[in-house]
Amino acid sequence: MFKYFQISILFIALVLASSCAAGKKAPVSPSTGGPELTEKEQLEFAHLFYDAEKDKLLGNFSLAQEKFQQALRIQPRSAATHFELSQIYLQAGNIELAELSGKQAIKFDPENKWFKLALADIYEQEGKYAEIIPLMEALLKNEPNQLDYLFGLGSAHAQNKDFSASVRTFDKIESITGVTEDLALQKKNLYMQMGKTDKALAEIRKLMDLYPDEVGYRGFLAEIYEATGQKEKALEEYNEIVRLDPENPNVYFSLAEFYRRQGDRDRSFIELKKAFSNSEGSVDLKLQVLSSYFDITAQFPSLRPQAMELCEILVKAHPEDTRTRAVYGDFLVRAERYEEALVQYKKVLESDKSSFNVWNQILNIEASLENYQELFDLSTEAIELFPYQPGVFLFNGIAAMQLKQYDKAVAALKDGASVTIGNSLLSAQFYSSLGDSYQYLSKYPESNEAYEKALKFEESNTYVLNNYAYYLSLRNENLERAKEMALKCNELSPGNPSFQDTYAWVLFKLGEFEEAGKWIDKAINSGGISSGTIMEHKGDILFKQGKTDDAVDFWKRALDLGAKSEKLKEKITQKKYIE
Repeated sequence: MFKYFQISILFIALVLASSCAAGKKAPVSPSTGGPELTEKEQLEFAHLFYDAEKDKLLGNFSLAQEKFQQALRIQPRSAATHFELSQIYLQAGNIELAELSGKQAIKFDPENKWFKLALADIYEQEGKYAEIIPLMEALLKNEPNQLDYLFGLGSAHAQNKDFSASVRTFDKIESITGVTEDLALQKKNLYMQMGKTDKALAEIRKLMDLYPDEVGYRGFLAEIYEATGQKEKALEEYNEIVRLDPENPNVYFSLAEFYRRQGDRDRSFIELKKAFSNSEGSVDLKLQVLSSYFDITAQFPSLRPQAMELCEILVKAHPEDTRTRAVYGDFLVRAERYEEALVQYKKVLESDKSSFNVWNQILNIEASLENYQELFDLSTEAIELFPYQPGVFLFNGIAAMQLKQYDKAVAALKDGASVTIGNSLLSAQFYSSLGDSYQYLSKYPESNEAYEKALKFEESNTYVLNNYAYYLSLRNENLERAKEMALKCNELSPGNPSFQDTYAWVLFKLGEFEEAGKWIDKAINSGGISSGTIMEHKGDILFKQGKTDDAVDFWKRALDLGAKSEKLKEKITQKKYIE
């Protein structure tokens, strides 16, 4: 395997110390270290201390803190009590008090190693690496070959930018354990920080001597050469890896990065394709690369063909990994190649139906393509899988409405509204669609109630304001309310011919024919001249204004434009307005 990776500097000793300190207590009495207590004071102290311990174990940290503080008032030099308070402060995120109490614990019990390790952990969280060093050195006086302490000391020196001291510490570890990969890579990193390239190279060569069959170490050599401007030597090492292990997928990723850094983007892409086509390569790494492409191609569309090609290669190399098809689908959606995206997403569902994101993409595409029967069937299945996702109910309801299955639409929309929490816009959409569905079912009180609920969630929803007003006008019901909503709709979205037509029609129903005429003309001038409904309304208004011939002319134009009013032909034949 291509094992070359970076080793982060970790406080191994400190992690161990943290867990040990949580599970072990210092070998001292809680009241040790203070002035002599009376028997009554000892009993009171012990009672408070062990009660506090119990509360701490039960998770009652505030109560435990209060009792430990009371115990300190009796015995202020109790190291164990200071330690326990330090841990409670740390758990509460009060790092400064945790440090202060930790110091007090060590002050009153300077030989307790658990206290020192716990304080070192606090210093690490604060980034006070210089403070960790004397703690580790004190611990090493008693246990000079303790590896956890040595690692902690070496790491603290490194974080404190004292790289020479860190190397000396890791050298001591190496004298105990022998050469290990972790140590060699740590020291390589330190030598690079110090500018000692030859010593960094020597560390990698030690590993190559120890593991001669591991060609991946050459990748570290290549990195060092490139970092020091020796590009030809870096390329030699990468090519040697290819020669020795041509099926190694990671080397092609490294070569792609190498050429990219040299500005040779064409060669970089060639190497990247080699990496993607290798079925042994990490799918996760390939997906990370495509994630970067997804972000970059939003800004640089010229790179989209490369991304598409990589997606195709990825799916061929890993056809059974559903993530590859899902990502390919995402790229296809952004390219507006919706049918192709559906193919990829539905392939995902053949083997894995658990991804809501994939379902959501499919439902969105089916809705945008107006495949309402497919949308209804798929969203019905999705409801069974994701009964608490409001979106699938909305898709189901909308599909049922388009299929004129209004009872099913109502059922889906009501269920969806009931699981929508904390999303006013989505709730408004559910009740708006419910209002439409009830209208088509001639359930007018229910329709009105649904629209009113929609407006409570989103009072400026122009879709609801317009539809509600228009349906009220068709029923000659609550026309003043309809007028108010239609006017507000036009104020919120001026210049919309549909909204202007609705307001004109409400005015018409109120008998305000002159004002209705002005608004219907606005609708026509805003683009409504191609609408059969608007042309018919213009004719109706003209008739009420006493302009019969003009009215008939507009009714005829409405008919030519495909207006579907049941009374339209009668109006033309009888030359009069018919309700």
